Amino acid sequence: MGEQKPVDLDALMAEVRERIRSKREKGIYGPDVEALLRVPLPGGRRIFSDDLQDPLASLAEALDEEVEYDPRSRKPLVGPVITYARKVVISLVRWWMGAILERQERINRLLAAAYDYEGQMAPRFGSRLERLEREWKEWREHEVAANLHSVYFQARFGGDEPVIRRQSEAFVDLYKGRKRVLDLGSGRGIFLQLLKHKGIGGYGVDLDPRMVAQSRAKGLEAHEVDALAHLRQVETGSVDGLYARHLAEHILPGELVEILRACRRALAPGAPIVFVTPNPKTLTVGAHTFWNDPQHLRPIPPDLFKFYLEVEGFTDVALRTFEPTERRLSEDVPAGPIRENVKLLNETLFGDRDYEARRRRRALLPAALPGRGAGRPPHRPLLDGQ
Repeated sequence: MGEQKPVDLDALMAEVRERIRSKREKGIYGPDVEALLRVPLPGGRRIFSDDLQDPLASLAEALDEEVEYDPRSRKPLVGPVITYARKVVISLVRWWMGAILERQERINRLLAAAYDYEGQMAPRFGSRLERLEREWKEWREHEVAANLHSVYFQARFGGDEPVIRRQSEAFVDLYKGRKRVLDLGSGRGIFLQLLKHKGIGGYGVDLDPRMVAQSRAKGLEAHEVDALAHLRQVETGSVDGLYARHLAEHILPGELVEILRACRRALAPGAPIVFVTPNPKTLTVGAHTFWNDPQHLRPIPPDLFKFYLEVEGFTDVALRTFEPTERRLSEDVPAGPIRENVKLLNETLFGDRDYEARRRRRALLPAALPGRGAGRPPHRPLLDGQ
């Protein structure tokens, strides 16, 4: 004897329903049977899964359905007492239930009207949303000249690669021994190359596909992704160092705070973090060269950047200016007020063009960057209140 197969009840019931539906459509049952099919089954209302087959009709029936409750108790001896108690409770809460039912009826009607209105307005909402998205994208492109070819801009205003390399070399040793250093806004991959040459593991993220392609062509790990989105996706404590050169001035203050908050979560304990950005305390930077890049949104004063880091939990933050302006007023003038005024003008108008904000470590800050011209003042840490 062969083994008996189990009965598939779901398939069987589906076949029965399909046969009943087919016969009802053909009128085989007649009016008497149709009337009997509409009679509620003994023991309560229809199964909810059946109601879901025709939700609109079932909803209308549910709204019109009268709620009935039989307070009578059929228990011997105590039954009359229980019945009387139930009637007393019903009489006490009837006014409250009436108010609730009236409120629910009003909500039901409003929902039905809202669904009907939304169904009529949905096509218009869709077209309006597409138009708003298109206009927002165009506005964003126009605001920061996002449609400008980045290669052309880098060739004119992006700085010579040897200069950027010289500036970046001063920070490489901070990440010695690290395995997973993240370069936010990695650009052409100059800093990633320096890390690689020192045997330091690192990767970069950048929104510009052309820059990412250049980095990958050099054999570097680079990803085309938003910095904040990436920081939120990485595992907690999985990044053991972070470097961001000229990124902060490209984003709004609120987004910068969110990035710092995400950095705090993503960085391993004690991991070094360095942000480099233009120094607006030098007026020739804040009032002129900063705006050569149409994608710069606003300069960040050094003390404000330090506050951002500290309020997001980074302790012992250090600030340091570097990269002095090439043209300066000659200080070879008679000693006294004239020389002091010339020094003040040099500091205000022709001071250092960039500054770094980092979490201070035990090692002393380097006194100077490579390639500084002779006769110029050394890099100065920005003191509190300066």
